[in-house]
Amino acid sequence: LKPFWLKLRSATPPKVFLPPASAPCISEAAMAARLNLLSVALLAVCAVCLLNTAFLSAPAQPRGAAATVAALAAAGAPFAAFANDELLEYNMAGEVTTFMTGGDFAVTLGYTAISFVSYLLLTKLKII
Repeated sequence: LKPFWLKLRSATPPKVFLPPASAPCISEAAMAARLNLLSVALLAVCAVCLLNTAFLSAPAQPRGAAATVAALAAAGAPFAAFANDELLEYNMAGEVTTFMTGGDFAVTLGYTAISFVSYLLLTKLKII
């Protein structure tokens, strides 16, 4: 049972459509003008679509939105004065720490063990 794309096709050549001898011939200049007109129209449609999405009007805000934001900021000001200023330790860009070095070794050794065991199983089962 073969898939359809492997089956042999018929030995007869495909039928070719030939236009009738009385068909009007279009000159190369007329064909080039049509292609030029088509490309200009396609470019205009793309430009209109891009410009439509590029310029949007600003969203309308409710009338009391600015007053509400100002009131909430003023109400939260006393709490900001008593906020804890804690130093959070995190790895800076390029900073090498012992935890990061140990993590690199652990991940490398772990993936090496997984790869070795996978290879061992696949060769014992004669898959590769």
